[in-house]
Amino acid sequence: MKKILSIAISIIFAAQLYGQSAQFLNISSDPAYYSLGGATLTADANAFTIASNASATALGTQKMSVAASYGAWQPKGMNDGVLAVSGYGLLFNRLSVGLNGKYMLHKPYDIIGNDGSIKDQFTPSDMSVELGVGYKIFRGLAIGVNFRFISSTIYEETSGSAFGADISVSYRLRGLRLALAATNLGSKIDYGYTPYNLPAMGKLGVGYALDINEQNTLSVHAEGDYLLYHQSFMAGAGLEYKYNDMIAARVGYHYGDQKSIPSYFSAGLGVKFLGITLNGAYVIGFDNSPINGSFMASLGYEF
Repeated sequence: MKKILSIAISIIFAAQLYGQSAQFLNISSDPAYYSLGGATLTADANAFTIASNASATALGTQKMSVAASYGAWQPKGMNDGVLAVSGYGLLFNRLSVGLNGKYMLHKPYDIIGNDGSIKDQFTPSDMSVELGVGYKIFRGLAIGVNFRFISSTIYEETSGSAFGADISVSYRLRGLRLALAATNLGSKIDYGYTPYNLPAMGKLGVGYALDINEQNTLSVHAEGDYLLYHQSFMAGAGLEYKYNDMIAARVGYHYGDQKSIPSYFSAGLGVKFLGITLNGAYVIGFDNSPINGSFMASLGYEF
């Protein structure tokens, strides 16, 4: 049966709701990101850092780190599912190379026939695949670049793709950590009627890590992010405690708005044993925020 105008309206609505500016790119697949309120630009590198700050992986102590994650974003609203696989390797103690793949499945919406009845459902989805490279220029200073392919499908025959890139710089001096990044720079994504800019951001992070003794480490991180095209500001702060590089406890606060990621409190735990890592995070939103109850968990291996 020929579908009528209501379906076209549904397509446009879905594009604005799900795919506008490929907002899924700013939904992290890293549990540590949510645990620390989004302030991970200066945090220790893990498998997912290759996608958020490639320069930090060149300053890390791990020779290899790989992980897979799954989470639910806005479970009381759009109920999006996030699945990712990520990892990197460090070569010659100077060059890091890694890959990241992320898949986001959105809440299905109804397809309306010309008689006004529901004929079917469609589930929009987004996907990104990227290559990240970090290079340590000298002790404490590193640069990084990411090259990303983006694909977004909002209807059976309505999809768009784009290419994006990130640039990052990290600097560490004793316990002090500084980082700067520009993310999601690239082409527009076009679903066939209106091209949308990618959600480009400028990021600035500062942190400090204190080795209390050989077994206990405490670090604090703060970050400010500016969405270039939405002209929206986000910020986050997080505190992380590590015991013997085996147990990690994290808490964080994120400040945002409806143009970006709404404000929330967060907490998370991490465990590492014989190289196997398990991390989880839970988000507590405000005023019945749809992100309340969002969670992310990952399983990985590193050495």
